[in-house]
Amino acid sequence: MRKQTIILLTLLVSGFSFSQEKAEIQGVKDFYSYDYYAAVDKLEDVQKKDANVLRKLGESYDMIGDTQKSEFYYSQLCTQPDRIPNDHLAYARILMKNQKYSQAEAEMKIYGTLNPENEELARFELLNESLAEFSKKGMAIQVKNLDLNTEQEDFAPYVINGKMYFASSRSKRNSVNRSWVGNRLPFLDLYAADVHGAAISNLAPLESKEINKKYHEGPAAFSSDGETMYLTVNNYTGLSSDGVRHLSLFIAKKMGGEWSKPESFQFNNDDYSVGHASLSEDGNTMYFASDMPGGKGGVDIYRTTKQNGSWSVPENMTAINTNGDEMFPYIHASGLLLFSSNGHPGYGGLDLFVAKVEDGNLKQMRNVGAPFNSANDDFSVWLDHEGLNGYFSSNRTGGKGNDDIYEVHLDKPFNFGRKLEMLVIDEKKKALPGARIVLKNAAGETLVDEVSDENGMVHTVLDKEGDYALDGTKKNYFPGNAKFSVKEEDGDELSQTLVVEKDPGLQLYAKITDKKTQQALDSVKVTLTNNFTGETDTLMTSNLGEVLQGIYDKKVGERISYNIRLEKRGYMSKTVTLNKEITTPGIQDASKDLNMSLEKMDVGMDLAKAIDLKPIYFDVSKWDIRADAAIELDKIVKVMNEYPTMVVELGSHTDCRGTAAKNMELSDKRAQASAAYIKARITNPDRIYGRGYGESMILNGCTCEGNKQKKYTEAQHAVNRRTEFLVKKI
Repeated sequence: MRKQTIILLTLLVSGFSFSQEKAEIQGVKDFYSYDYYAAVDKLEDVQKKDANVLRKLGESYDMIGDTQKSEFYYSQLCTQPDRIPNDHLAYARILMKNQKYSQAEAEMKIYGTLNPENEELARFELLNESLAEFSKKGMAIQVKNLDLNTEQEDFAPYVINGKMYFASSRSKRNSVNRSWVGNRLPFLDLYAADVHGAAISNLAPLESKEINKKYHEGPAAFSSDGETMYLTVNNYTGLSSDGVRHLSLFIAKKMGGEWSKPESFQFNNDDYSVGHASLSEDGNTMYFASDMPGGKGGVDIYRTTKQNGSWSVPENMTAINTNGDEMFPYIHASGLLLFSSNGHPGYGGLDLFVAKVEDGNLKQMRNVGAPFNSANDDFSVWLDHEGLNGYFSSNRTGGKGNDDIYEVHLDKPFNFGRKLEMLVIDEKKKALPGARIVLKNAAGETLVDEVSDENGMVHTVLDKEGDYALDGTKKNYFPGNAKFSVKEEDGDELSQTLVVEKDPGLQLYAKITDKKTQQALDSVKVTLTNNFTGETDTLMTSNLGEVLQGIYDKKVGERISYNIRLEKRGYMSKTVTLNKEITTPGIQDASKDLNMSLEKMDVGMDLAKAIDLKPIYFDVSKWDIRADAAIELDKIVKVMNEYPTMVVELGSHTDCRGTAAKNMELSDKRAQASAAYIKARITNPDRIYGRGYGESMILNGCTCEGNKQKKYTEAQHAVNRRTEFLVKKI
């Protein structure tokens, strides 16, 4: 029933007078009488079809469902010199109904050129991409045509207290069948049937002499207890100034099992239509559709609230309405508002949309996607309390009649989640269009794989809380990545900025490997601190164990200085320092200048070797901790505080010079002093103990005892003078 149910289910009483040729005069008269079948018969006979005739043929064929002929006449209309901008808009909408979306987009661009200030253009820009986005975000649903449908009109289902109510133009037995001139079908009546799960039985016209009358009755909506009916009917009480009987909203109450005589809604008016009511669960908010003056165009959705027993002045839902038609509002128990529109970009005809309304304000809105929507009219939805099962109406291809009722099952309720805005910028904080953005969840599933728009933006909706990873790539730029978490307390709109740095031609490179196996280590956290500027960058190694960072503030001939901190779970962290002059352009490989390997955390390992500790020096025959020795011991303190369950033996060794007893005593005192220094600075000091070994564990055979003593170099003796930090327990 589409647009007719609010504008065109009307009765014209007065006549028309035109000074045109006979066929055109009668065709135009039939058009304004809503007799579209008669209008096309007459207007087809007009020999010279000007823009006015072509326009009425296009609209008439659309109204009787022949969109192919409608497209033909609109295509001719849009070549006429006296066409108007809205002709291109109407042509685009017919093309959408015929699933010619690229052509529709082209017509919208023409419309925008002729009427640049109109907001319709912004809605229809990049139409093809929008449709793909709608489909991608549409939920997995199952749609089934109901057995109760006929070749006539069956639409606007509403289920309450085990009964389904719907409007239908099916012929009735033992009664006079009157037809409406607009579609040559019988006038609508309200029907009811029992609903038990998927079974529908006892279908019959609503038995009430107060409800089904001479003209159109339906659709109907109900209060949450089912005791009050809000019924859309032809206005029986009056005609408009031009002789039209519009639609009105009437309210009936159930009294003793029977429906009372419907009373007129306080905002009905003879000069315009009011209908399609929907009530909030508490009964204090009503949405309805109307073409009353002052709207945004066509049919608009309005809202009114109950105050002191009366309904407030209707508020136009300007954030939803367009200069097209918005109708069939339905407020679900969850607070979500569903409605149909041909003014927002969609698949063609009326599409179903869902909106999130909080505190009376529209927060979010989106097309529900395919297969809920089709290239035809999709409208008038009802969902159960959980939002998983329901019905809607459509005249899509493959149905039984003009409009059919479809059963629908959703895999999950409508959930807006949170809007996520991802902004891609370069290192100078300039928006970066054309970057490929990949968003993954904690399970590694790809949620988004898109290219940033002209504003450097990519948008999506996140359905749930959790951890997410964002990666960005672009030619001549370094890959960028970021990780973020979405928590329950976060708002509805989130933003995440990703920096993708331009390749300057100078890059700092490092490859991190396992010290023992020399295999590349991925997921190593590499913290680069620029010693000239103090700026810090954190990178993660790739699966090849590599990191690459642009050097933007230097050129060939200048020096660079970085502290490089390496951290990976299960490995000993360490910090190394790179100081060098840039002598050639391109990659500066820190791996050639520094030991960039990490030692796996194992019992028996020497922390001194793992973190490249410098020798611990003492004055001759002394065991006091010197300042340079304290610097090295502080590195052990840092490691032991990072690993609070680690147990270490601090072993002190001497060379062979001097007596063995003296060396043992000296090494033990040095070991105890070093251990005491560390104990004072770590948690659970018992985790480290000192032990002197003297000259008992010579590494290179430099012994000083025996009859034939050899002469050894100072370098050879230095090998044996060492402090070891052996891991005994982790």
